[in-house]
Amino acid sequence: VAPRTSGAGEDGKAAAGTATVYKSMMEWRAWLPALVPFMCANIVGHFVMEGALPANFNTFNDSQVPLFGRGDSSNLMNKDRFFAVFFVFVGLGDMVSRRVGYCFELSTYRSNLVALACGLLCCVAGMYLTILGVGVVAWLSVFLSFWGQGFNYAVASKYIDRFVPREHNLAAYSFWMFAGSAGAIAGSTLVDVIRFWICHGDTYAHECLAHHGH
Repeated sequence: VAPRTSGAGEDGKAAAGTATVYKSMMEWRAWLPALVPFMCANIVGHFVMEGALPANFNTFNDSQVPLFGRGDSSNLMNKDRFFAVFFVFVGLGDMVSRRVGYCFELSTYRSNLVALACGLLCCVAGMYLTILGVGVVAWLSVFLSFWGQGFNYAVASKYIDRFVPREHNLAAYSFWMFAGSAGAIAGSTLVDVIRFWICHGDTYAHECLAHHGH
């Protein structure tokens, strides 16, 4: 009997959650319009993360990475060491920015939009620097990209917890994350396009090779 009671309890929770989402959809005017900027920011942030990150792997694909430009053959770094440093910047940008995002009061809708704009600016700047295809600049580009996305994660989650009515939190988080997933799919689908933006269809001694070096 006990196991059936537990199962019934879980079914009840699931039904309650479904009912809550349905109710939120019926009352979308109370929370969805104000959430749209946060959803758009999540689309852009995920697009940059899922597009620029693998594009860097496909760009710096020789065994040695030129640090100061495509034609640089004097200042080379082992690819494994280069990407070890690369992911240090990924981690710092992502983790520190989330903490920083929670340090701001953001007590008004306008202040939240300003914060979102700052995060978006970092993402766009990161993508632009990625397209330059310069080794040392790639470290800064990935830091800015992940800083912008992590910062906007904190801003958006703080906004939902603080300003979206509690009964609509589940639907708000679901829509926000769904938007981010759409951006991630778009970014991962367009990796080759981003690589073309970087390489312009050309190949170099240590960069933009047609195959991966060993």
